[in-house]
Amino acid sequence: MPTKPRPVLFPSKTLTPTQVADRVKASLESELGVIWVDGEVASLARAPSGHVYFTLKDSKSLLKAVVWRFKASTCGASALVDGLRVLARGTLTVYGARSEYQLMVDHVEPKGEGALRRAFEALKKRLEKEGLFAPERKRPLPFRPRRVALLASPDSAAATDFLTTAFKRCRGAWISLCPVRVQGSGAAEEMAAALEALNAWGGFDLAVLTRGGGSLEDLWAFNEEVLVRAVAASRLPTLAAVGHSTDSSLVESAADARAITPTAAAELAFPDDALALAAAARASEALTKAAQNFLASRARILNAYKTRLGRFRLRLLPATQRLDELTARLAPLAVGRLRAAADRLEALKRELAFKSPRRDLGRKRQETARLAEALKAAIRRRLEGERRRLKARRLRLERDDDRLKAAVSRRLEFKRRRLERADDRLSLLSPLAVLTRGYALAVDARGRVIRSSDQVELHEEISLRLATGSLKARVTASLPDEDRQ
Repeated sequence: MPTKPRPVLFPSKTLTPTQVADRVKASLESELGVIWVDGEVASLARAPSGHVYFTLKDSKSLLKAVVWRFKASTCGASALVDGLRVLARGTLTVYGARSEYQLMVDHVEPKGEGALRRAFEALKKRLEKEGLFAPERKRPLPFRPRRVALLASPDSAAATDFLTTAFKRCRGAWISLCPVRVQGSGAAEEMAAALEALNAWGGFDLAVLTRGGGSLEDLWAFNEEVLVRAVAASRLPTLAAVGHSTDSSLVESAADARAITPTAAAELAFPDDALALAAAARASEALTKAAQNFLASRARILNAYKTRLGRFRLRLLPATQRLDELTARLAPLAVGRLRAAADRLEALKRELAFKSPRRDLGRKRQETARLAEALKAAIRRRLEGERRRLKARRLRLERDDDRLKAAVSRRLEFKRRRLERADDRLSLLSPLAVLTRGYALAVDARGRVIRSSDQVELHEEISLRLATGSLKARVTASLPDEDRQ
């Protein structure tokens, strides 16, 4: 007959609730490690501290999950919305305060095309409210960038298309290929880190992000928040060229410019050298015509000034002649008056000698002498006044002549300097100035400019225009671009 088990009054090993939670936590973490969980997001809550709390559920069970704030901006949690089906990667642990187990998520991504589309729209609305896609934030691309950083997969057709088109349009282009992953987990973080490193270095004029086309899931790296914010915060102008034209990624919306293909991106970044030379030739011709018109107009103005100066001198000539005539007339008049006064004085003396008593003779003589002195003083004053007026007119005439000469001289000097500056600018824009740096202009026998090796035949004679003189040459071989490099 079996005996009943005796109750254990004093167990040999006891644990506290905290110890139980710690052991369960250690067991879960060591047993399961990092796991992936497929579920639908529910009860999403973003705490003011930056942590993100939500629940993953299926048709039967719920699993609590958390994304800590230091992971929230890089693990894909920004695209989470209630009802979104996701794949969450993390470590299962136990929250001992309530004896609950939860998933600590370090990466989350939407699952399926519909889920990706909902996540895309949710993130787009949130970033639009922050102003990351505002048109006023976008900067113009540099006209002819010296150094361009290309962020792309090194073996991709997108990188090959961009480089081929860029080197055809601008043979002196300096492009640095920054190899990055453009698809899959961690690709967005890798591209964002590369863009931040380029900004820190500061040696580039433009950054180009490109890849070929694909599905929304293939292109999802270009819709992740970490890369979108890196592009929006870049001090370096950015050009995004994701190889699809039906939809626009969030990176393209945040970039300064967008191209639908890598080839179009190269055409947008690098102007065609042939077109630039043609534009320079047209500008040089227009500047030459403008300079000629300017010189002709200034010559007409100068001739008009010369004509006015001649007229002014002709107007001064009668005044000078009139002044000389007045001087000639005034001198005889003064002499005549003096002689008349002397004759009058002699007559008075004779009359006084016969008619006046001797005692009045002294008084009359004094009065006569006084009148003579007064008359002489009046005549002297009159002559002196006429001399001063004549001198003042001559001085005014000389000053006017000097001022007119100085004004004409300054005007001519100012026009000469402007003409010299215009000539200098015209020389800088001349296409012939390019030839002085060692370039040559190739022309075939019919006088057409040769831009490609396909335009000439073997053994055809061509002309080479140099900075000084010309050369005749014969084509012995036609090499492709890679052989010339």
